[in-house]
Amino acid sequence: MESVPGHRTVSPRALFRRIRTGATAFEQSCPAALFLLAAVTAVLSVRGDGFPYAVIPVASVLLAWALIPTRDALVRFALPMLPALLAALACSGKQRNFIADEAGRARFAAEAELTIDDPSASARSGEAFRVRNLQCRVKRFRYGANAPWIEFEGSMPRVLMDCGRGENAIMIPLGFGDTVLAKGVFSAPEPPLFSGSFDYAAYLEHEGIYEMFRPEPDSLEVVSRGTGFRRTLYDLRDAALAAVCRGFRSVENARMAGAMLGGRRIALEKETRAGFLSSGTIHILTVSGTHVGIFASLLLLILVWVPFRKRCLFVLVPLLFYALSTGMREPAMRAYVMIAAFLILRSLLLATSHINTLMLAAYVILVISPASLLKPGMCYSFLSVALLLSLPRDVGSIMLGFLSRKLSQPLPVRYTPVWRIRVSRWLRVLLSALAATAVASLGSGVLSILYQGLFPVSAVPANLLAIPLVYLAFVVAGVTLLSSWMGPAGLFFSGALEQVFRLIGWLGRFFGGLCGMAIPRPPVWTVVLFLASLFYLLHAKHWRRAASAAALMAALFSFWCFRAAFFPAEILVVSGGGTGQEPAVVVTDPALGRADVVNVPDYRTGSALADYLHERGITLCRSVAVSSGRKASFDGLDTFAEQIPILDIYSPSNALGKMPDGPTVTALPYNGAISSYKLSGEHFSFSIGTIDGILLSNHTGRGHLTLRQDGIPFSDAEIPQTSAWRLHIQPVESITP
Repeated sequence: MESVPGHRTVSPRALFRRIRTGATAFEQSCPAALFLLAAVTAVLSVRGDGFPYAVIPVASVLLAWALIPTRDALVRFALPMLPALLAALACSGKQRNFIADEAGRARFAAEAELTIDDPSASARSGEAFRVRNLQCRVKRFRYGANAPWIEFEGSMPRVLMDCGRGENAIMIPLGFGDTVLAKGVFSAPEPPLFSGSFDYAAYLEHEGIYEMFRPEPDSLEVVSRGTGFRRTLYDLRDAALAAVCRGFRSVENARMAGAMLGGRRIALEKETRAGFLSSGTIHILTVSGTHVGIFASLLLLILVWVPFRKRCLFVLVPLLFYALSTGMREPAMRAYVMIAAFLILRSLLLATSHINTLMLAAYVILVISPASLLKPGMCYSFLSVALLLSLPRDVGSIMLGFLSRKLSQPLPVRYTPVWRIRVSRWLRVLLSALAATAVASLGSGVLSILYQGLFPVSAVPANLLAIPLVYLAFVVAGVTLLSSWMGPAGLFFSGALEQVFRLIGWLGRFFGGLCGMAIPRPPVWTVVLFLASLFYLLHAKHWRRAASAAALMAALFSFWCFRAAFFPAEILVVSGGGTGQEPAVVVTDPALGRADVVNVPDYRTGSALADYLHERGITLCRSVAVSSGRKASFDGLDTFAEQIPILDIYSPSNALGKMPDGPTVTALPYNGAISSYKLSGEHFSFSIGTIDGILLSNHTGRGHLTLRQDGIPFSDAEIPQTSAWRLHIQPVESITP
């Protein structure tokens, strides 16, 4: 009689033993993993939003003891947590709105004495060196000319000073460390207009800024000029940038050079910035790992005559000065710590895995800046580097070997011509660069979907072409700086450098406008699962496992792309935040990828509506209707059009000349024939598919909206001030011409 084999079951105890064995093996191969876990635990344990986060360190210690029951592992986890915990406590103590605590209100007029604390500030005149928003520290302020001064001792609160634009711009050059006295208005950053729009207040809060200060241009007075090491370093940086940009004809190219070479935070043209964002090359506009790595590689090439171990240490000093000259912002700091950890270990002839070095660098960064854990830039940097380190070292040879077997039979080495060997070597380098760019772009592209709702489809070719040009820009900038005293030679190299930056800008705009995908922000767990599958794919040793991981990634990406088709059609009504603003109405149908907008009253509304459409997977606005010739109806249309292309704009005759360039603009009839949009005083009618709407506005930020379907009213509601109101409607199957 045959015996039936029983099902193999795994007891909980056996499963726990397997997990413990795997955790022990991972800890032995990557000891810095416990350091990083300790730092993350410490940062999360000091959050103060009501949850008892103090239990996190205790639970983490117990978990580490249960999975890795050795005294060494427990000590390596507990000891690194102490400096991380102290740094996190010190960082959380600084995150207070001292100004609001003193004033007792969010908006007030005052006279303030501020110190410029922005590395991008420059004492040089000229539009290329002007920064619109400067980070400052408030030394003291008072409510009136006769009121007593309120001074801050110890940690001075940080504010963002708006230097204005156009005729109201402050043209006095302000450098790092300068102290100024000005009259103006303190105000808290405005919260998001509605759920899904960009939260500028939360962004500034992560930077430790809780207030904005808008000075009166005529009242600003420079009390003293800055001094010290950092001011001298920034002045030398600006002098070097002025020397290399001496022959530039375009201010935009000079700003791009200042951002890429010197890390200056200067506002570029919105078309240029949008192109870099859509093409996945936005990281080259700020000094980050790419720029610090290029500078380090050039130093290693220049110092090739120095013995290797000494060279690894010598490079760290000029590299540190370069990172400091860019302001030592977090991207540059992260890159320097990564490179320093790698070079120091190499100089000491200590062998360890690159992943272990990366985690050790991450621990150091979290000790220096605990707030980095909750910033997207930290995820971008370390995810991209971790993906690059996960690639096989000989990925180019593997790909070339696979292609050569498919295309032709390889010849034995002794019969292979020299030219073919050289071509194979360059092909291996090119294929390695292609694989690295594709993997890094895929990982960062997934994070772009999560944070921005955009996927840069053309990121791989854009980065393959742009990064060598950035490398070339560093080389030409160095030659230009060395030859700047030669007169004509310096101007020649400066003109050549401008052509390099002109080409970089053209690449960003070209690939940014070539192809872009707006994908609704996915659930976080799907992003984590996608990234885990990507790492599993890179480490898979059998084609079936690799195919399974690739299939799961394809399924998740398809789910993200087609999820918008299941979103219901919706009408959004946004009431403006100021007196005289017209309410905005947006009708969206994600299944058809179309949207129609009525009124974009201000900059804040235009930016929020663009975020709202991106969130629903819509990249094109079919039409925008303006209900009046006042700016309160279309003041934010420029901002909206820069982020969302518009096909048609319907405008009253008295506002035709004020519409943005590019879209088709049609005069809106006041008492003419029935059309999709009709204006009659404060009575605004619109028809989209089977939905008819009547919007009444009393020019105070309030409104009344009536919706009818096939002539039958189905919604009649008051729209209160400073609010957003949503209503799901049936799919829009046809659009009224």
